[in-house]
Amino acid sequence: MTGTLLGLYGAPMANIVRGQGSWLYDDAGHKYLDFLSGIAVTSLGHANPAIGEALTNQLGRVLHTSNFFTTPPGLAAAAKIGEIAPFEDAGVFFCNSGAEAVEAALKLLRRARRDRPKVVVLSDSFHGRTFGALSATMQPAKRIPFAPLLEGFVEVPLNDVGALDTALMDPAIGAVLFEPILGEAGVYPLADDFAEALITAQRERGILLVADEIQTGLCRTGEWLASSHHGIVPDIFVLAKALGNGVPIGALVAKPEVGAAFAPGDHGSTFGGNPIATTAAVAVIELMQRSSMPERIRHLGDLALPLMKPLPGVTNVEGRGLMLGLQLAAPVAKDVVTKAFAAGLILNAPKADRLRLLPPLTISEPELNQGCEILAGVLAEILQ
Repeated sequence: MTGTLLGLYGAPMANIVRGQGSWLYDDAGHKYLDFLSGIAVTSLGHANPAIGEALTNQLGRVLHTSNFFTTPPGLAAAAKIGEIAPFEDAGVFFCNSGAEAVEAALKLLRRARRDRPKVVVLSDSFHGRTFGALSATMQPAKRIPFAPLLEGFVEVPLNDVGALDTALMDPAIGAVLFEPILGEAGVYPLADDFAEALITAQRERGILLVADEIQTGLCRTGEWLASSHHGIVPDIFVLAKALGNGVPIGALVAKPEVGAAFAPGDHGSTFGGNPIATTAAVAVIELMQRSSMPERIRHLGDLALPLMKPLPGVTNVEGRGLMLGLQLAAPVAKDVVTKAFAAGLILNAPKADRLRLLPPLTISEPELNQGCEILAGVLAEILQ
């Protein structure tokens, strides 16, 4: 008998055997500059020694206990998240992924807003592939094969303030779930006036704001949370991806008055908050704090924009910090990704005419320049 992976991800680009810093290496001896970071996961680089040391130390202590107990890493990770939360006394629930964090948020909303169960979500949003998270995801290609999905989600076009105001007239709506920058869609930020409309709805209508910071959070955009760029203080936010730098972990974080809606037994996770995952989370946040990471990313973002705006065939660059979307003059993004990979650069094509760049937050300025030079050559070959 034999076993093989299901073909859910298409043909693999390579068989990666190791990584170091901003680089990945395959079993054929090729190396690649990683401008994707495992889709915003390995923000502190591959094989980060500080994270590796912390994990090694914990491996010799305890791997799993169940949530009938607390552990020092779990308590420490919750405290660290509290340090970066934009409100006091943050309540934290740990799980294993971003989709699970969104599922937990949806259940918490149902508890906290039982009389107002509908949730506004944004067109082209992405919140995960489990049924609740997928029901909140407004990308038809991902939704249609699995219909019928859960009801109660009201779609509003990104940055359409009028449509948002109209939707919120429904007294059954109790919350808005949003990405501060739509990542899987291709890197589309909230406009300032739309963000202000969300804040007004929170203040005047009692709407709960749920920020999906799975891709944008933990300094990716130059702030601990991307929603902070707009002055948004969410009632709930969710983290994953960079929180473990490759170790699977997700987190729901809630204001105390909202989190109190959960009663013991309302939700849970066998592996959520286990000592290995939370050890990684503590190491990630501590390293970002010691490195003054938000300031570093604002600086690198200022360097990246002038490098990318003049690239051949690029008509627009959107995003913040090291989360950038490049609009192309023609629908050749997949060809660009293929040729860039052959030239030693990893990036992503969320749409036919859109590239997504998510380099490690630890990338050096020479590496940033090197990646842009490779991309410039590929774009010139394809588009000029």
